[in-house]
Amino acid sequence: MPYAYNRNEERKKREALLEGLSKKIKMARLESSMSQLEVGRVLGVTDKTISAYESGRIVPPVDKLMALAEIFKKPITYFLGLDPRDYKVASRLRAVEIALRDVRRQLSEIRLISQNSDLDEK
Repeated sequence: MPYAYNRNEERKKREALLEGLSKKIKMARLESSMSQLEVGRVLGVTDKTISAYESGRIVPPVDKLMALAEIFKKPITYFLGLDPRDYKVASRLRAVEIALRDVRRQLSEIRLISQNSDLDEK
């Protein structure tokens, strides 16, 4: 039974992601005051395909999603429902972790040098 539950949960997550994606595509298009036909021409697809993206009947391939992000001047994370600030925080945290590791390494070297100089003085 847990297997069926997990599979059902995964299906719900996929549906929610797809629904969010389709809404974001439509919102971005409307914000840019473009018709489905215009977006389709830029993407090299039909207006029916854009309609299918916006209704969630079709998931746009990655290359088309990247092109949509470029057309609408939005980060790709916008369409995926991810907050780009999360990536900035994670990136900064990683930089701090690297800097901290370097400081610890330098501190260890200083201790070693200090211990060696103490031995030389004796």
